[in-house]
Amino acid sequence: MATVSQSTTQSAGAKQNRAPVSTATAEEKLTWQAEFPKGRPNPFVKALSLLVTVVGSAVMAGWIFDIGILKSISSGWVSMKFSTAIAFVACGVTLYFLARAREGEFEKAQVALSITALMLSMLMGVLFFSALFGVQTGIEDLFIKETGSVRSVVPGRPSVPTMINFMLIALAAVLAILNPAKLLQKLKIIGIIVGAVGVLAVAGYMVNLPLLYYYLEGVNTAMALHTALLFILLGMGLVCL
Repeated sequence: MATVSQSTTQSAGAKQNRAPVSTATAEEKLTWQAEFPKGRPNPFVKALSLLVTVVGSAVMAGWIFDIGILKSISSGWVSMKFSTAIAFVACGVTLYFLARAREGEFEKAQVALSITALMLSMLMGVLFFSALFGVQTGIEDLFIKETGSVRSVVPGRPSVPTMINFMLIALAAVLAILNPAKLLQKLKIIGIIVGAVGVLAVAGYMVNLPLLYYYLEGVNTAMALHTALLFILLGMGLVCL
């Protein structure tokens, strides 16, 4: 009898020990849902996320198999860097899981957003550091070595506004995980900034003014046209969540 009683007591104690973890998780989810209220499925945002992911993957394939038109829309224009293409794949996944989170799937979104935020922060953080201090970290040609680059300060290094936009999208993922207070408003602000950077670059290509697509000879690499277009799509997606 004493053994049964002791076993029952230990079982009850174990349940009590587990209870706070479960409660904390439930409270976290309720707080997140209150700040990021559940909405209807948004096929438009999911379609944008898929398009960004597919184009990013296509540019990666262009670098791997040396397909010029996938790397750069025109031979006289700057290419989308391989690191940029990787980041766009991560951004497409980020946007998709933000849309899933908006539908109430918090747990799955939390895991995916943690991974993509880490990828974007590390990749673009190192590149931004290299651009800021004028050093080559080796990540510029870690994956693919670029030769014969057009309007590029350092082969393989994207434009500084490109890096900043990606870090803003990583911030959006981090905010969704850690600080959901007024999340929709924050995502809209980030989306407007990201989209505006892309619109300005597209305008630069339309009027043939390199400064508008961020090219400063010897200072900053130009932003590729398809990079700018994808930023517009990502900005639209964040605004429409």
